[in-house]
Amino acid sequence: MTTAHQTNRIACVYATEFLLQIALRDLPNDCQRPVVLVDRNNRQALVIAVDSRAAKHGIYPGLPYVNAVSMCPELHATYPHLQSINRLHERLIKLFQLFSPTVEPVSEMPGGYYIGLKGMDLLEPDLNAWAERLQKTLLKKENLQTAIVIGFTRFGVSTVASCTTENIVLFQSVANERKAAFGVPLKKLALPAKPVSDLEKLGICTVGKLQELPEWEVRARFAEPLFDLVQRAKALDSQVYGVRASASYTTQMEFDDVQSDVERIVAVIEQLCAPLLKKMEMRMQGVTAIHLRLKKDFGDTCEQKIKTAEPTLAMPTLTEILRLRLRTLELNEGIVALFVRLHPGTLPDLQPTLHPTLAHTERNLYQANQAIVRISAEFGAQRILKARCQDSHLPEETFKWECFNRLQQISSKQLTSMSVMRRFLHQPCPALAPQHTSPKRIFGPYSTSGFWWRNKSIQRRSYFVETSDSDTQWIFYDPHRRRWFTQGFVQ
Repeated sequence: MTTAHQTNRIACVYATEFLLQIALRDLPNDCQRPVVLVDRNNRQALVIAVDSRAAKHGIYPGLPYVNAVSMCPELHATYPHLQSINRLHERLIKLFQLFSPTVEPVSEMPGGYYIGLKGMDLLEPDLNAWAERLQKTLLKKENLQTAIVIGFTRFGVSTVASCTTENIVLFQSVANERKAAFGVPLKKLALPAKPVSDLEKLGICTVGKLQELPEWEVRARFAEPLFDLVQRAKALDSQVYGVRASASYTTQMEFDDVQSDVERIVAVIEQLCAPLLKKMEMRMQGVTAIHLRLKKDFGDTCEQKIKTAEPTLAMPTLTEILRLRLRTLELNEGIVALFVRLHPGTLPDLQPTLHPTLAHTERNLYQANQAIVRISAEFGAQRILKARCQDSHLPEETFKWECFNRLQQISSKQLTSMSVMRRFLHQPCPALAPQHTSPKRIFGPYSTSGFWWRNKSIQRRSYFVETSDSDTQWIFYDPHRRRWFTQGFVQ
């Protein structure tokens, strides 16, 4: 059966070792020295990429530059320049638009680009030939070696493209694409090393094993990039959002001295983002998320992604959530450089709502979402969960916690009766028998039994006991333990 996703093709073009390819292309043709790419322009730099000649000397990414020079005295080190990268980005967007009108950079994968193929089946019946022409054009005009994956979802094509050894991969079905993407080892993706190592100890080594875990567990126990990976894995999104050639909102800064003061770092970010916000304002765009990459003094890299309640250009709002997030980080050793990427989104309609009730509702909804953003920035996104109802015999299993990012406006309905609210205790606690609490009324029993497939079957008799002070206690009797327990309260 053909699904809607199988009619919307999408391609991902990925330049492997993107920054290193740019550096090698700028070198003289007769350069025969081993080349490495470093993360900063001083002797405390770390190697972030190596060419084949440097690899033969035993040099690898993550090695301090001074150690690499001792292993290979003729080593040539180069540093990625943001201006060169931005100019190449502009040229690549224009080149890709000759092959498809919709092109979008892959934000989590530098050197990767989504290309929309929706509606191009009549113009390009042979997508393999189309990919070969695109590869040859990139090699001829920009001297870039690329891998091209054609499939059906953003997650599938980008994940396979990031680690494939083939030049062109063409998937014929969503099932085949997801099977290949779920089989990709986590250590081959650009993810934090420590949580990936911790997951390997638990036997979770592939993307498929990771996405089987509950989202809120991944969010609470591991780094934010792994949670983003799980969310993208579960979303069958094939939409490509076309961008202009100049829609890259990135900036970076190197410090002469080690910086550990949060207010100083926030002030620098504010200064760097000011011209980017002006560009976004001209295009009627706002900031939906801020991606920070902080390089610490001892070479470690800290990445943070902070989302806003809605697309905004308000600098006070952005600096507030930046300050809240940075204060939670351990910056005692200081940072030597920072990289900032602003993710754009369409600004909300600024037309005021004339109806006073609707205006009040929208204002409260906006303020609530702003509060959620502040909580997420200060205490971490894992603190924000919501309960979703599900079918189960046991009351405590009739809901489960899942990730929650923002409030959504719902249609207003008139309530025809008073609502009641059940409050669960985290763990049932011992209780007195109903006859010992001077009840006014007792409702029940409501029997629950079953779960024979577990280690121990469950049998309960639940009651709602209304006491003299008009409180309603929710209790149950466990015949196995011959004891009464309080499940919660009804209000």
